[in-house]
Amino acid sequence: MRARPVCFADLITPIPVDAFFSQYWELKPLHIRRADERFYRALLTTQDIDDIISSGALRYPAIQLAKGGSFFPAEAFTKTSKHGDEVFTGLPNIAQIDAEYRAGATISLPAFHRASRSVGELTSALEEHFDHAVHANVYITPGNASGFTPHYDTHETFILQIGGRKHWWVYEPPLMLPHRSQPFTPQGYTPPAPLLEADLHPGDLLYLPRGYVHTTRTSESFSAHLTIGITVYTWIELAAELLQACKTMPAFRKALPPGFASQEALKATLKAELGRLMDALETDTDYDRLLQGFSHKVKAARFETGGTFRSDVVLAGPRTMLRVTAPGSWRITEKDWGVILEYAGKALTLPLQTRPALEEICRRRAVCADELPGLNPDARLALIRYLHGKGFLIPTGAPSANKGQAPRQKSA
Repeated sequence: MRARPVCFADLITPIPVDAFFSQYWELKPLHIRRADERFYRALLTTQDIDDIISSGALRYPAIQLAKGGSFFPAEAFTKTSKHGDEVFTGLPNIAQIDAEYRAGATISLPAFHRASRSVGELTSALEEHFDHAVHANVYITPGNASGFTPHYDTHETFILQIGGRKHWWVYEPPLMLPHRSQPFTPQGYTPPAPLLEADLHPGDLLYLPRGYVHTTRTSESFSAHLTIGITVYTWIELAAELLQACKTMPAFRKALPPGFASQEALKATLKAELGRLMDALETDTDYDRLLQGFSHKVKAARFETGGTFRSDVVLAGPRTMLRVTAPGSWRITEKDWGVILEYAGKALTLPLQTRPALEEICRRRAVCADELPGLNPDARLALIRYLHGKGFLIPTGAPSANKGQAPRQKSA
């Protein structure tokens, strides 16, 4: 069986990554015809989708129905069940969902990266590649039915055709690169001649930059596709971080002069003072610190895959010996807001006073809470348990994550 896509290069093969970013990213659509219906087989199949829906495990809003461009109200296809004193709401009514699907409704499975481990691992890899927020939705449409009415998305879109076929019409964007705060407005929109028409077959991929209007329809075949959306951080978000820095400057916190909105004579004063303040902001802003803080917020917001749960766990005690899961593969930095521990593509922010204990943990082959410096007994135990829960520390008998690799530790 073909190995499933695990990184961006896999997803867009045979297009080289550099060629994609220079010729297509935010520029124009891309249709990759693969003539390989098994291309996504190890990532997701229609049987996988059918099984997840049939299990009833997806509760609203993780399962939705749409038709004619509108979503059904939840009560039209969900139910409530009571077990003792517990009430479960949003449970899917599978029989009703099946009936509506057979009558032409599209089934939508939002945030599907939370329901499928393989899809979740792919979206996490894409987040690490792009540093933008990534999500995945599944859409299933019966044969001889329309999908959604013409619209554009405010995120970059990769459509992976999993099963069946669907015909796509793509039109020029009425607004180039719309921000997420600028959704499509259907009133008054009339589609021009299509820029692109394409039938997507299993294994195909279609990339649409945000803003490109599109609509779809199936023929004699049903369609199941996985949409991977990338909600980009723009210069607007970075500029917003700069504006937040204004709060630290007393001059920006002063009130506007009385009558500023009604007295015409004050407009020149407002304009001159605003220019002076912006010059001061540019001069006084620590851009390195601003970029570091913004990068930290972006990384902290990333989706984390579920990991591996084990029931045979022993709660770490004061004398439980633990060690770093990947010795040497870590980095400790200190900022005004705390100590940052980076490892395995993750970043944990901890209080400044934990730094001596962190360095002792990373220096030792094995360590227990009672041996950590600089913290009281409760704080030492809490730190050990936190790092154990995050996977940075493991029991001394567990195998190392990078056995045989040379140390790459850094501390700054």
